[in-house]
Amino acid sequence: MKLRCQGTSNKSVSSSRTALVAQTAGATPLRISARLRAGPLPNSRRFHLHSGSKSSGQKLKLTCNSVNTSNGNGNGTSSNGSFAVETTSDVMETADMGGSDPNVIKELQQANENPFPESHFDGKSDDPLENLKNQVQLSCYGDAVGGNLKALKSFLDNKVSGAISGLHLLPIYPSSGDGGFAPLTYQDVDPKFGTWDDVKALGAEYDLQMECMVNHISPASKEFQDYLAKGDKSEFRDMFIDWNKLWGGEPTDDQLQKIRTRKPEAPVIEVDMKDGSKKKLWCTFGAQQIDIDPFSKPGMKFMLDSLRSLGTRGSKLIRLDAFGYATKTPGTRCFFQEPEVWELLKDLEEAAKDHDTGLLCEVHEEYETNIKLAKEGYFVYDFALPLLLLHAFTFHTAENIANWLRICPRRQITVLDTHDGMGIDDISGLASVVSVEELSDVVEHRLGCSPNFKYFYDPETKAYQGRPHQYNCTYYSALGGNARHYLLARAIQFFTPGIPMVYYVGLFAGLNDYDAVLATGSGRDINRHKYTNEEAEAALQQPVVKALLDLCKFRNTHEAFMGQVDVVDNAEPHLLEVTWQKDHHKATLKADLQGMSFEIIATKGKKQDDMKTIQYVLGAVDCSEAQQDGAADMAETVKWEQQEVCHPVH
Repeated sequence: MKLRCQGTSNKSVSSSRTALVAQTAGATPLRISARLRAGPLPNSRRFHLHSGSKSSGQKLKLTCNSVNTSNGNGNGTSSNGSFAVETTSDVMETADMGGSDPNVIKELQQANENPFPESHFDGKSDDPLENLKNQVQLSCYGDAVGGNLKALKSFLDNKVSGAISGLHLLPIYPSSGDGGFAPLTYQDVDPKFGTWDDVKALGAEYDLQMECMVNHISPASKEFQDYLAKGDKSEFRDMFIDWNKLWGGEPTDDQLQKIRTRKPEAPVIEVDMKDGSKKKLWCTFGAQQIDIDPFSKPGMKFMLDSLRSLGTRGSKLIRLDAFGYATKTPGTRCFFQEPEVWELLKDLEEAAKDHDTGLLCEVHEEYETNIKLAKEGYFVYDFALPLLLLHAFTFHTAENIANWLRICPRRQITVLDTHDGMGIDDISGLASVVSVEELSDVVEHRLGCSPNFKYFYDPETKAYQGRPHQYNCTYYSALGGNARHYLLARAIQFFTPGIPMVYYVGLFAGLNDYDAVLATGSGRDINRHKYTNEEAEAALQQPVVKALLDLCKFRNTHEAFMGQVDVVDNAEPHLLEVTWQKDHHKATLKADLQGMSFEIIATKGKKQDDMKTIQYVLGAVDCSEAQQDGAADMAETVKWEQQEVCHPVH
């Protein structure tokens, strides 16, 4: 079978796109790009890119007073536009993408050597993940399509049947914040989503993956409320980490400097006990996410009970969110500390295996951290892929992405988009594979808006300095709303070693939701639009979505993807060739990153003597104006066209 992506003639699109450069004292400039839609906007609409704590005084905001727009046909509104960027701290810096262990890089860079088994699974007879299908999964909130779990199942069963085989449910539990990532318990489903019966119904039809936050719990949980009420007499006392007890007082500047934190202040929160006293507790993220100690007796019991609860509800895979932050040792960076992290994983794995459930470790960090996890047999994410592909598309080179496909884990979930942003940390250490300067250019020009930050303590200034950690953007917007480029990116993802996962906004080829960001002040909401049934139905009618669904069905049904994968050495730096093969079943992707086109050549048939080569052409029938402002190309109307090109293949 052959799939070819072709372009069409372009029409000029006139639209309003504002690119600003915000530079704070002594910091690297940050490019801020925002799409301004046609039509009147209220004055003083604010797009908060980052807001620091009140105590630190760190703040950056972009204020839009009015806009100047045109829809490409000369229609639209025109008015004077003005923007203001305000900042009170030099928290913006270029991400540090170096510092990797050279020995690890050297090991992985050995020509034609791969540290992982060639097959997707490792063949262990007691591995519950042997039954996990190597087919396309969907990552979705419980209310993201139609408003609840019943509507989501109806959508999967009736609208995208055959395109989706697995389902990653983002948190569906009672929660006090952060889009469900501040859970009160794992024993209940928030009624706004549905019931456990709804979850089981989904698990009966799809490989189900569910969330478990290893690092934290909501302050509204019964465990934390019991601790507030009873203090040291609470049975949950040791479940929470006493800040002063851990450090033996207060940490030194040297100790603080080593800690990897996610807010512009020390990872601590002061809480009011019911007896009137105050306690300092470890708090990595926001005030609605109190860290727990999974190594304590009550902490471990809580985690094991939670995993068993999810296992009994049909979850084949449990995603360990924020897993790396669970280990805290004074004098270290308090992130993925060895050997403690391996001891914790073994305990959690035993509980999960009781219900034939596997573990997926979510770690946004240097890529070799996931290499370590993969070598131990755990499933990981390929968070490096999104930015590596953007790099490849920007500089029209396949060399770096080809090298990564050779050395990346095989037991992994591949993604281009998630509910979080695209990770900078996940590229850290790939400097020998990807030029740091080039990658910085990609980030600045394509994804310069709305970053999430990580922070480091500066002993000299006694303040926390921020560096971009993730960039919030839909992948379709990152590619300028270009259907041809988007389908090329998905084709490469689907041929990358591992199980492909598509985020629900990506399934709909969704664009950045700036209105949501303006409404909530949260940059992450740019990629978290919730679709009504009507909106979902309309999105499915887009030609690019129809073509993507066909590509999903091909990925799910061709037997070659249950075999082995090989990345072909190519003399031409702009060409990428990846082949999957199982017995006589074979599928090859040939991508030209200079011409931005691709073809898939694959066998068709069950028996060797009956096999044929079929050609599918991704043709452009007509075109419509790009929805993404500033796009150089049109969002083509595309569809696959099939024709047989030759007979028996051996």
